Amino acid sequence: MSRSFWLLLLWTAIAAGLRSWNLDSKPPWTDEFATLVFSLGNSFSDIPLGQVLTVADLLSILQPLPQPEPNTVAASLLNGDNHPPFYFVLAHLWYRLFPPDGNYLSLAIGRSLPVVFGTLAVPLGYGCAKWIWGKDQEKLAQFTALLMAISPYGIFISQEARHYTFAIIWGLISIACCLKSLSYLLKNQRLPFSLTIIWILANALGISVHFFAVLPMAAQAIALALWLGVWHRQGKINFLLALKSLLPVILGTAAAGLSWIVIINQKQFGHGMTEWIQFTDMSWVDTLLGPPAQLAAAGITMFCLWPVESENLWLVVLSGLGMLAYFIWLTPVVWQGLGHGIKTQKDPRVLVLVTTFIFLVIIYLTISYGAGLDITRGARYSFNFWSLLMLMAGVGLGKNPQVNSHRSGDLVPSVDQWQQLNWWQRSRQGLYLPMIILIIGILSAFTVTHNLAYQKYYRPDKLLTLLVDNPPSENRWIVTTHKSLVQVGELLGLAWEAQRHFPELVPQLRFVFLPQEKLQDPAATEKLQNLLKQAEGPVDLWLVNYFAPLDFPDCQMDRSPKKNIFGYPYQRFYCPLNRELGQIN
Repeated sequence: MSRSFWLLLLWTAIAAGLRSWNLDSKPPWTDEFATLVFSLGNSFSDIPLGQVLTVADLLSILQPLPQPEPNTVAASLLNGDNHPPFYFVLAHLWYRLFPPDGNYLSLAIGRSLPVVFGTLAVPLGYGCAKWIWGKDQEKLAQFTALLMAISPYGIFISQEARHYTFAIIWGLISIACCLKSLSYLLKNQRLPFSLTIIWILANALGISVHFFAVLPMAAQAIALALWLGVWHRQGKINFLLALKSLLPVILGTAAAGLSWIVIINQKQFGHGMTEWIQFTDMSWVDTLLGPPAQLAAAGITMFCLWPVESENLWLVVLSGLGMLAYFIWLTPVVWQGLGHGIKTQKDPRVLVLVTTFIFLVIIYLTISYGAGLDITRGARYSFNFWSLLMLMAGVGLGKNPQVNSHRSGDLVPSVDQWQQLNWWQRSRQGLYLPMIILIIGILSAFTVTHNLAYQKYYRPDKLLTLLVDNPPSENRWIVTTHKSLVQVGELLGLAWEAQRHFPELVPQLRFVFLPQEKLQDPAATEKLQNLLKQAEGPVDLWLVNYFAPLDFPDCQMDRSPKKNIFGYPYQRFYCPLNRELGQIN
C-alpha cells in the first residue's frame, strides 16, 4: 500500500485515540442526558413533579426499556425536545448493541457514537479534498486530514453525547458537492445525476440531524449566486443554464426543509429550552461585542486550545499568550496559501469556499442581533464552521508554495536556501510544519480530555464534594423549580455523579422538582413548605437554581459564604422537625 494510505491511517488512528481519551471521565450534563433519555425511548415526563424522589427514582429514566420500537424514540423526542429525530433513532439502535452499565446505560457507550462520526470525518475530509481539488493534491488532502484529527474543537464535540459530529458528516459532503459542482457549472455543463442526488441527500439528512444545518446551506446558496452572477457578467458562464442545473438541488433541499415546518411551527416547540440564548439581563457591551468575540474564540479553538479555564491566573495568561503566538504563526501561512489559490491559480473553488465561510459568519451574526437569539453563545453551535475552517486551512497549507519548498518540484529547500532562513521561517518548512501542528494538537487534546478547557457546562462533582465536606445529614433535599427538561437534567447530573463517585451520599439524597409557570411564583414555595411539614426528620435543604421566594419561616438559612459552582447556584437551609422548633426557639 502507498505511503499516502499509511499516513491517512495514522491521522485516523490519532483521531480515534484522542477522541476516546478519558471518554467517560467527565460528568454528563443536561443536553447529553436529553440524548441518552430520548434515545432509550424514555421521557423526562416520567419524572413526577412535586414529590420527594430518591437517586434511584431519578435515574430510572436512564434504564434501557425492553426493546422499544424506533418510532417510540421519535415520538418521545418530538413531544419533549426541539431537535429532529434522525440521530436519536440511530443512537437507539447503537445502544442496543451494548450491555448496560449495571442498571443504566453506559456513559462511554452514549458518547461513543459521536466519537465514531468524529473519527470518520477525518478520512472523509481527506477524500472530499481530493474529490474537489483532484487526485494530484495529496499534500492538500493530508493537511486537511491532519488538522481534523487533532482539532481540539473536533475532540470536544466528539466527546459530547450529542449529534453534532453526525451533522458535520453531512455538512462536509454538502460543501464538497457545492465546490465540485463548479467543475461543471463553469463549463456550462449539467451536473451529473449522481452528484445531484448525493448533494440533495446530504442536505436532507443534515437537516434531519440538526436544524442549524440549513445555515451553511444558505451561505452556500448566497455564495454561489453571487459568483455565478459575477462570472455571468464577465461572460464566463450562462447564468440561466447554471441555475437550471442547480434547480433539482434547490427544489430537493427546499422540500426536505419545508417538511419540518409543521414541527417548527408547533406552539410549544422548544419547550422553553432556548431562553438561555436570548439577549436578557446583559450589558450593552456584552450584547454588542459578545457574538463576534464568541465566534472568533470558537474558531481559534478549532486549531489550538490550552488551559484557559484554569483557576490559576498565571496559567490562564500563559495559555492565552501561547494560543495567540500559535495563531500568529499559523494564520499567515494559511492566508498566503488561500491568496495564492485565488489570485495566482484563479481557483474558483477556493473563492466560493472562503465566501461561503464569510456569509455563514454574517448569517450567525444576523440571527444573533436581528432575532435576539445569540446562537454564538454556545460553542457547540459553531459546529457548522468546523468543516469550512478545516478545508480552508488544508487548502491554505496545501497551496502555499513556500510551505515545503522555494522552487517548484522541490520537496525540501536546498542547504543554501535552508541556511538563509531564520528559525521562524524554518518552522514552516519540510517536516517542521506538520510536526508542530501535530504536537500543538496533542497538547490541546490533553487540555480538552482532562477538562482543563471546554469544561462541562455543569459541575455536579463540585456540589457533591461540598455536601461531603459539610456535616452529615440523614435527609438532604436538593430542590429546584421546574420549567422544562433542563432542570431535570441539572439534578440528574447530581444523581448520576453520586451513584458513581459519592456512594456515601446516595442514601441521604432526595430530589424535588417544583412546577413553576413564571419566575418568583410563590406557589412553588408553598408546595415546598407543605412537603417539609410531611418530612419524617430534620431536612438539610439545598435550593439549587431555585427561582421562587425564599420564604421558609420554620427553617434556618445558612449564612456562611457560598462557593461559586458553575451551573449550580445554591442556598442552604436547615429545617428541623416541627416538634423541635420549641427547643430551638
